[in-house]
Amino acid sequence: MSVKDNLVGMPCSNQQHVDLSTKRKTGSFTRASRLLTAKQFSNVFENPYKCHHAYLLILARKNSESKNLQVARLGLAVAKKNIKLAVRRNRFKRIVRENFRQHKVQLAGLDIVVLAKHAANGATSQQLRTVLEQQWQHLAKQFNTRSY
Repeated sequence: MSVKDNLVGMPCSNQQHVDLSTKRKTGSFTRASRLLTAKQFSNVFENPYKCHHAYLLILARKNSESKNLQVARLGLAVAKKNIKLAVRRNRFKRIVRENFRQHKVQLAGLDIVVLAKHAANGATSQQLRTVLEQQWQHLAKQFNTRSY
């Protein structure tokens, strides 16, 4: 039996044990930050404020739940018709979620649905981020929420 066999499963002395279950990114995109049910989506679709851009359409509405939530919630609708490849659809959603997570404080109290348009198929990540940041600022101004 070699020394190497003795060390199998033993942590290295320079490694630190980190309990990942208690670690959470600040401002993470939690379940409470999502529109989950068809009713929540339809509330936004009923009479929304609309922000148009070539890449996306943003529908927003003050949170209509009886709880009067002061949390921004996001829903995504990315049609296969507009972005054909699953890889690109997932990339679009990932970029929108991450950008929303970074700006959700300034959008507090809003329910937001982001719809992808066909032009988003050819947009770069940086172009999407820039457009989203402009749209979030516009929404914050429109609904008089905190803007930074």
